Amino acid sequence: MDTYQQRSDDLSAEPPIQCEACRTALFVGGQTRDALSFLLVDELTVPLVGCDEHVEQFAAACGLTTRGSADLLRHRPAGGIQCPSCRLAVRNPTQPMIPVADGAVVVPACPEHQADTVDRFHTGLQTRHQLTTTLDASRPG
Repeated sequence: MDTYQQRSDDLSAEPPIQCEACRTALFVGGQTRDALSFLLVDELTVPLVGCDEHVEQFAAACGLTTRGSADLLRHRPAGGIQCPSCRLAVRNPTQPMIPVADGAVVVPACPEHQADTVDRFHTGLQTRHQLTTTLDASRPG
């Protein structure tokens, strides 16, 4: 079974991806180096696959979980990926998809760094929700 077919089969268990650019990046471009972006947050460098818009949304949510900045690179970072397991994970076509709005992002990293990144994303979404809810509640209506 080829990678495209395998990911298509895996997609049937996931919510549908509405974003055509994400589908292209995940299923067609995900196997090329050009499709990778890199999230630099704290001491972590993690590759990401998805369309530009949803990768940026993912990175922005992760950025809410750090005192520093979360930088998004569209090229391989100087020094590459430090974690040897993350370097190998980029070649693994069976990484889970994380829904981002109407698209999705894949974090092809080792299980530890993938879990840390996904946790950051979910915590960032919760933080954003709390901030916007607090701001909306404080506005005079």
